[in-house]
Amino acid sequence: MLGVKVGASIVWEILKEAGIAPAPERNSSTWASFLRGQADALLACDFMETVTCRGYGCTCSW
Repeated sequence: MLGVKVGASIVWEILKEAGIAPAPERNSSTWASFLRGQADALLACDFMETVTCRGYGCTCSW
């Protein structure tokens, strides 16, 4: 979406340097292990609020 074109070989190099295996060789995780790994972010989203200011005052949209 930013208009930057990246070749497949560049992506492969970045993943290789980060120690991430190719997709078919990655270990698949269970839904429960995914949720445990993302618990902090998921809980933070539960307490997120958006304040919208319009010309006649601010309101909180829940």
